[in-house]
Order: sequence, then structure tokens, then C-alpha cells
Amino acid sequence: MNKKDLLGYGAATFADSAPYNFVTVYLILFLTTVVGMSPEVSGTVSSVIILADGVVGALIGYVSDNIRWKYGRRRPFLLAAVAPLVVGLILLFTKVEAAAAVQSCFYIIVGLMFWLGFSMYYTPYSALGAELTDDYDERSILRTIARLFGIFGNFIGMVIPLLFVQYMQTQGMAESRAWFFMAVILAVIAGGSILVTWKSTKGKEQDVSGEPGEIRIGKLISEYIQVLKLKPFKHMIIVIGMYIVANTFYNSSMVFFTRYNLGMGDEITSTIFLISIIANLVYTPVMGVCAVKFGKKNTLAMSMLIAGAAGVVFYFIGIHSYVMMVVYVVIYSISYTCFWQLINAIMYDITEVGEFVLGKRLEGSITSVYGLAFTVFTSAATQIVGWLLKLDMVNAAFILLPGLCLIAAAIAQFIYPINGHTFELLKKAVADKKTGKPVDMNGLERIL
Repeated sequence: MNKKDLLGYGAATFADSAPYNFVTVYLILFLTTVVGMSPEVSGTVSSVIILADGVVGALIGYVSDNIRWKYGRRRPFLLAAVAPLVVGLILLFTKVEAAAAVQSCFYIIVGLMFWLGFSMYYTPYSALGAELTDDYDERSILRTIARLFGIFGNFIGMVIPLLFVQYMQTQGMAESRAWFFMAVILAVIAGGSILVTWKSTKGKEQDVSGEPGEIRIGKLISEYIQVLKLKPFKHMIIVIGMYIVANTFYNSSMVFFTRYNLGMGDEITSTIFLISIIANLVYTPVMGVCAVKFGKKNTLAMSMLIAGAAGVVFYFIGIHSYVMMVVYVVIYSISYTCFWQLINAIMYDITEVGEFVLGKRLEGSITSVYGLAFTVFTSAATQIVGWLLKLDMVNAAFILLPGLCLIAAAIAQFIYPINGHTFELLKKAVADKKTGKPVDMNGLERIL
């Protein structure tokens, strides 16, 4: 892949990182402090709409595997996703004055719209990356470039909102209106980034010949069960689940921790977010080099182990100052950077496992099952965060629980069976099977 192709694909990662972080970090805060919902109700609303995202994503990945459009299997979904993602995100941060039940229904409905658009974009977009290259190391490079766009998205979605809202309030704007305009700005940039990738990847998608596949719910369930039975996928479900729970606890409770446990103002919280973004920027090329030199699985496992151990240590010694908070955030950012940089590249490699075992490429279905697991764990963790906040357990939610979950994820990642050597053996086995040559299974037992 040339630089133009890498940049063109990577652009839409902004529409993943910025809206995702904006919603997971600030939605509960917005619903509790601006709209006036209780923490547990806010957690429930967030949990319900996130869970719906997984259902939609599961359907879209399967459909994108089986359709045959002249514009490709994945790219049309990117175009269709823009409107619901943009409109849903804006309405999600619009204050509605109404009875509690009406408020809950409104935010659930517009939240479903947002996550519908997010799923329509994210699942096919992730699957598209597996089709642009089948080179083990080039997939790491592809995701590293995408990660750089993601860091910019993190900056807009995490650092800017509190500063923007605070500044607009000093100019006489109501807090609710400031959040609304922040959502508008972010939604427009996110939608634009998707359109850039939609245009730049024209003609780059892998040509899949043959008639469209049969699209039935029964077949979808059967196909997803087959994906879940793939040995490497079982490992990754644990890794993904534990990491997502850790990150949801961490993201959703950070503002509450800095406000109420440390007594810091929002401008200080924003500087902490900024420091984490700078750390991500510094770590990204380092992780890219490590992934090529030591392998994707080992790099990800070590990053999570380091961050997890730090979480446990900091819980027992306590975080009592700005400096200690910064140190914790910088160490945690190692796992944050590495996971979002390498997870899709690791999942791409399971495509070849599915191709060998099942006889067809299932990028969309693999991405969908991954996305469904992602959503279920995020939904559950978001609900738990609401309960923890009600019980005044912010310290555990922000430090201890993320640490324990990251350690569990690291252990599962260390025993993940695919590495550079076994992947090359797998590619050769797939090629031999297609051409009718005898397949050498030596070295493939652990991954098949």
C-alpha cells in the first residue's frame, strides 16, 4: 500500500475515536449534571443504547459479507452511516426539558440513532482494512496510520469538550447550549472524515466474485457460531472483554474522580486528558516498531500487563495529587494506545483462519462478532459504573477495577496462538488448499 492509500483509509478512524470517546466519557456527565438524571438512570440509558449498537453491528457485518454492490461490499455502508451518526450525536447532547420518563425515552431513541450510524460505519470500515492488505506487518502499519487519526479524534472528543463548554459559559452561553454546539462541531468533522475515506478507497476493496450470499437470520446465527468456534477468536473474546470493561470504567469515572475525589476544576481535568493524548502520540510509533519487532500479540500483552499492574499499585498507595494523577494516566495510556492501535490488525489475521477452516472469507462476520462482544461488555460496564457512582465507589471504578481487568486481558493475550511465523504458515496452507495441493499442517495445530 502506498502512503495515499494508508492516509485515505486512516482518515475515518476519527469518526470512531472522537464520537466514541465523547459519548463514553461525557454522556453520563451530561445526563446527570445538565439534564438532571440520577447516576443510575443515566447509566441505564447509556447501557441500553450501547447494547443496541451490538445488535445492529452484528447484522451489518453479516450483510456486508454477503452482498454484491458495484460500489463494493463495505463502502456503501460508510456513506449510509453519515446521517444517523451525525444527527444522533447532536440530539444526544441536546437538553430536553420534560418528565423523567419522557427524557429517558428521548435519549434512548436518539442514542439508538447514533449507535445505528456508528455501527453502520464502524463494522464495514474495520472489515475493509482486512481486504486492503493481507500482509502480517503491513496490517500493523495500516492500523498505526489509522491510530494517528484516532489520536486527533481523541483530542477533539476528550480534551476539547470541557474547555469549550467552560469558555462558552464565560461568554454568556448556557451550559446546555455549549454542549450542544460541541456536539455539532464534532459530528460534522466525524461525518466529513467518513466521506474522505469513502472517496479515497474507491476501487481498493478486494474483488469478491460470485453471486450474493443468502441472507437469513438462521444462517447468520450459524455463521457467527462458526466464528466463535475458531480457536484464536476464543482467546480474543476474553482479551477484548476484559480490556473494554477496564476502559469503560476508566473513561466514565475520570471526570467524577478529578472533580470529587481530587477537587480539581474542569480546566485541570482537560489538561490531564491532553497529557494522555500527548502520551498516546509518543507511544504510537513506539508501539508500531515493537509490533513489527516483537509481534503484535506480545506487544499488546505487555502493554496491558504494565498498565494493569500500575492500577493495582496506585489503588493501594492512593492518588492524592495532580502529579500522581498524571503519572497514573500516562502509564494507563500505554495500554490504551496499544489496544486501539493493534486490536484490528490482530483481528484481521483471524480472517485467514476462517478462510482455511470454513472455506470463505468472513471479514464482516468476524468484525461483527468482535463488535457484538465489544458492545455487550461496554453496555454492562456502563451500567456498573452508574451503580458504583451511586455507591460512591469512584476510586475503585477509576483505578482498581481497570487494573485487575487489564491483568486478566494480558494473560489471555500472552497465550494467544497466532504470531508472525504461524500466520505465514497459515497463508501458505490457505493458498495450497485453494489450488488443491497437499496442505502441510505442521505448526498449525495450535491455531486450528
